[in-house]
Amino acid sequence: MRTLTKRQQEVLGVIAEFYKQEQRPPTIRELAGRLACHIKTVYQHLLALEQKGWIERRKGRIRLPSEILRGQGVPIVGRVAAGLPILAVENIEGYVSLDDLFPNREGLFGLRVRGDSMVGAHICDGDLVVVDPSYRFDSPDEGGLSNREIVIVVIDEEASVKRLQVEGKSVRLISENPAYEPMEFDAGQSEIRIAGKVVGVIRALEKRSISG
Repeated sequence: MRTLTKRQQEVLGVIAEFYKQEQRPPTIRELAGRLACHIKTVYQHLLALEQKGWIERRKGRIRLPSEILRGQGVPIVGRVAAGLPILAVENIEGYVSLDDLFPNREGLFGLRVRGDSMVGAHICDGDLVVVDPSYRFDSPDEGGLSNREIVIVVIDEEASVKRLQVEGKSVRLISENPAYEPMEFDAGQSEIRIAGKVVGVIRALEKRSISG
């Protein structure tokens, strides 16, 4: 790929940001609006980006190379409690790239931890847990989850991170902090839902927020 001018870098950044926000490429008119320029000027920018190998255009749609899209990484979709459950609002805060750590996984998402109930499992307040939603639990005999795995559990539309333990028809959600008592439920209770398995933890050594 050939070097871009400052303006071309700006145009490419606007396209990538649109992808991130809308999960689709912008139209020419939408791009003109974001760039505050004439549609003819947008065509000129796109032609230059295409000639330099930074984008492709197929049937009028702008396509970014996979390496640029991968750079958006895993979406951080909200916050999860490690204490009392809190409402898990799916509001994308930013992106973090984990392709190297979690190859060949799809649908991963991140949740910010609030609380100290999982400190014994080295999941601390402010950490980012990476969740694989392909792991589900509907009854003690199915779902692909094993006992004692750490999961995101949703109870009455509120989410928390806990260790899952199933004994017969009893479901226990266990904290990794002796200050918190286990929560017990009947496996058939409809208000309990497993949103996925925690497959990773990200922690910044310095107090800096994830970009987004």
